[in-house]
Parts: sequence; C-alpha cells; structure tokens
Amino acid sequence: MDAGHTPTKAQEMISWPPKQKQPEVSSSDPDLYHCDVCGKDIKYQSSFREHQRIHTGERPYQCKQCCKTFTRCADLIKHRLVHSVRRPHRCKVCGKRFKLQSDLDKHGKVHSDDAPFPCHLCPKRFKRSSCLVKHLRIHTQEKPFACTHCDRRFKWEASVKEHERVHTGERPHQCSQCPKTFTHRSTFLQHQRTHQKYPAFSCKLCSKAFNHKSNLLKHVRALHS
Repeated sequence: MDAGHTPTKAQEMISWPPKQKQPEVSSSDPDLYHCDVCGKDIKYQSSFREHQRIHTGERPYQCKQCCKTFTRCADLIKHRLVHSVRRPHRCKVCGKRFKLQSDLDKHGKVHSDDAPFPCHLCPKRFKRSSCLVKHLRIHTQEKPFACTHCDRRFKWEASVKEHERVHTGERPHQCSQCPKTFTHRSTFLQHQRTHQKYPAFSCKLCSKAFNHKSNLLKHVRALHS
C-alpha cells in the first residue's frame, strides 16, 4: 500500500480479522490437527480452533444482556436461556418445568428408584454421581472450597458463598413484608414465619404452636420428656 494512502472500508474489511496461524498437522496421523501447547491431537479444524482458546483465554462470544463471554458459540446459546422466562421442558410425572433438556433428564431421576452410585464407606446409595461425590466429603472431611477473605475452608460451595457474606456485608434475602434483610436463607425463612397468621409448628401432645422448630423442640423437652 502506498505511503499516506488511507485504506477504503472494503480494504479494512478484507484485512480483518487478522490471519491466524495455521494449525499443524499431527506427525502421527495426517488427518489430525496437533496442538503444540499440550500435545493433543484433534480431528476437526473447527474443534481445534475451539481447543486453542483453552490456552489463549480467548472468549469471542458475548451475551448482549449481561456481557458474559464464552469460548464456544454453543455455550452462549445455552447461557441465553438464563435470561429467558421460557421453560419448555416439562416433567410428565410432577409437571415441573425446566429450561434445559439436560436439567429435565437429571430431575427425572428423582422419580426413579434406581440409585446406581453406592458409597463404599456406608450403606447409602445415590441417584447421581455428583451427589455421591458430595456425600463422600462427610467421610473424608475434605473441604475443597476456600474463603477468598480468610483461611476458612468448606465442604460445600453454597457454604463458602454464605460465609463470604460475613466479609462483604451482602444481605441478599429481603423480606417482602418488612425492611429486614438477611445473609443466610435459613435465617430469612425463619423470619418469614413471624409474619404468618398461624404458627408453622404444632405440638402433637398439647395445643401449643410455635413459629420456629427449635422452640417446639425446647418445649417438648421441657414439658413432655
């Protein structure tokens, strides 16, 4: 291009995106593409391009609603359902609806008696492998989730998220009937019972009723044990 010459819009479009390095052909199989970073051989060039993003950190697909980015177009399409109110997949047993077919498939195991994942340390069995993995932490005392603000660790991801609110001051649970907010969902649910017209927990041995289960248990121990 001549010095001082301004490229036309058409020329700019032709030169963008910049040319990428051509994938190397695997030395062991000429029909495969070879990743020179991790040594993996991949069959399709499109899959190879997606694989390269693992190493480069490139996330070219962006959600227009929340700006979250993704490595694969398929992941973006799946993510968009988060912003949709549609739940097209319905359970034929209980009527519960789901956004994703995969979520409906997982839910279907709730209605099945099949529990193919046994714990080798106790008699319990589980319908999902993920539930077995979580259960095993009870035996191993493994705590894989670390607080980002202190040195405490937790068995469950939900537990560390709730704990971190102690540091951040976040109180995401807002009572709809009064201005109170809560850090933990369990405390929030207990508080909601104070607004109920009728107490939720009744003593089976007398007519007394309570808003909190802990108060019912104290009552039973004090008067009926």
